[in-house]
Amino acid sequence: GIYAEDLLAVAKSQLGYTESAKNYIVEEPDVIKGYTRYGAWYGSPYSDWSAVFVSFCLHYAQVDVMPVEAMCSDWLIELQNVNMYEPATDYTPKVGDLIFFDWDRDANADHMGIVAEYFPAEGDEASRIQVIEGDCNNTVCFNTYNQVDPDILGYGVLPASQCTETEAPEEEILQPEESVNP
Repeated sequence: GIYAEDLLAVAKSQLGYTESAKNYIVEEPDVIKGYTRYGAWYGSPYSDWSAVFVSFCLHYAQVDVMPVEAMCSDWLIELQNVNMYEPATDYTPKVGDLIFFDWDRDANADHMGIVAEYFPAEGDEASRIQVIEGDCNNTVCFNTYNQVDPDILGYGVLPASQCTETEAPEEEILQPEESVNP
């Protein structure tokens, strides 16, 4: 019932998964795209898959308050539209947040992952962020970045939990025998 915990549990269960080297397509002479379970789940088995990996993890963690997209740039637009995006310069990430990278520094998201842990600055060491990423050298793995890394574009802010205002707290729910016997 806690989004960040559920999302990380699903993402961690995928660590070590590698796209297929035997089942692939050749898009250009030098570009080979291997099959992935994430792309197959989304309907595009040979696509770039960092965003699809995140969508897959959110789906199986039952985090239904986030948009589901196949492209990092579409994720960014959707999150900005629902006020669930924070630029990297103005935000300290939390476990479970989505992280966006801009590797070519054109202000568009090129890659994304899931924040697995945040390490505050200590002494001369800068704050660091441990991330679970899909499609990182064709695998799902952990990577660690300095929080001030210029390639980090921003964060998709994950809500805290699945509880809704319409759910009654457990202690307020009467059991059948309690309502029958005064």
